[in-house]
Amino acid sequence: MLKVRRAVAVTGIGVVSNLGNDWDSFWASCLNGKAVVEPIPEYWARYYESKSKFWSPLALPNYDLLGLKLSDVLSIDPAALNAMCAAEQAIASSRCKKNLIDERSGRHRMESFDEYRCGTFIGTGLGCITSTFQNYVPHLLSRFRKEVDGFCETQSLDSFARELKTNIETQPRVLPVASTKSMANAISAQIAIRNGLKGPNETCVAACAAGASAIARAYELIAFGKLDFAVAGGTEYYGDRAGGIFMAFDRLNTLAKGEQYERAINRPFDCERTGFLFSQGGACVLALESEESARARGVPILAFVKGSSTNSDAYSVVALAPHGESIQRMIAECLNDAEIHFSDIDYVNAHGTATVQNDELEAAIIDSAFPNKPLVNTTKSLLGHTIGACGAIEAAVSAFSIYSGELHPNLNLDCPIRDLNFVQQRQRADIRCAFTQNFGFGGHNVGLIFARD
Repeated sequence: MLKVRRAVAVTGIGVVSNLGNDWDSFWASCLNGKAVVEPIPEYWARYYESKSKFWSPLALPNYDLLGLKLSDVLSIDPAALNAMCAAEQAIASSRCKKNLIDERSGRHRMESFDEYRCGTFIGTGLGCITSTFQNYVPHLLSRFRKEVDGFCETQSLDSFARELKTNIETQPRVLPVASTKSMANAISAQIAIRNGLKGPNETCVAACAAGASAIARAYELIAFGKLDFAVAGGTEYYGDRAGGIFMAFDRLNTLAKGEQYERAINRPFDCERTGFLFSQGGACVLALESEESARARGVPILAFVKGSSTNSDAYSVVALAPHGESIQRMIAECLNDAEIHFSDIDYVNAHGTATVQNDELEAAIIDSAFPNKPLVNTTKSLLGHTIGACGAIEAAVSAFSIYSGELHPNLNLDCPIRDLNFVQQRQRADIRCAFTQNFGFGGHNVGLIFARD
């Protein structure tokens, strides 16, 4: 391991999101203050009468662009497929060349790097939960299939039989690939297999801090000479037909409430916030490499990762520690790692969930930690909460805000809870250092610092 830390460059970004399934369309949507909010599917009410009535659905990308066969697509969970799409974009935008070595499996080999010095780090909250649900239901109901078929042939369909039959027919059997399709580590494994990345391959499970944790891990290994290149980010996707995951968060009383979307229910840092907008998912992957390799390849550098820090509240599975000592220490250690001062931060992309207590504590910490009043916004005001993907998306937004010199607006902020320098509308900004932070269920705290040079 090197004794002198190397500079780590961001050279590519890929995204799958409710605002666009490529970076250009996503970024344009962000700058224009676009948001996707819809009523939850009506039939979810057959299972549960929720307090929250809105969500942000995700239009899945065209997986044909990955060159996968239908059988391959059916054997991989959407959370992994979305991460694969984002990684493909990130590698392409970083101008890394790779060669096809097996057409049947779609496997490639990196041309620009030693394959054993290329890593894969993807964060997630619930992993491949969609596939777990899809295969558990037919397993649970398989012993009733003949009885239900017989009942449906001889009697009128009552609501119970109709519902049972629908669940059985949606996926009639447990798939042979049920176990491998449901593994959380299959997410990073599929990316590594496809791209021939033979270095460390890790799936980071840290709830809402997972994507940022994965980037922090990749940054550290490149900075200290263990790796030369890595794809790092986060992914999440909830495809359960009955809205069971939405229901679980709703029962925790964490979701945004309101009967009409016109009231703008997604309101991070606003006095009228009621909870976070549930997003069906997303994925974001950054291509990271040493500055030396980026310069040698002659590729544009979007920003540098300058520092990272992670710690734990060790307080509660669902709540932040009330005084935020661990978060404050995380921020201080992140700045120390980057060898900069609090006053050097020009921009903060906040976690900003719009839950009542979290926003209050985070706003207070930002206010006290950064006396120079940096610009502040939260990408969740546009996307809603993508859980395991949010930290990676917000890291990418922070890096690209430095590169582009533009900031997206913080939506629905009519009455801020604290006098921070919130970005109220799209604006130009000369950002030299940006800080982004994420907090996850279980007490995970992660900070990342990006800089222009």
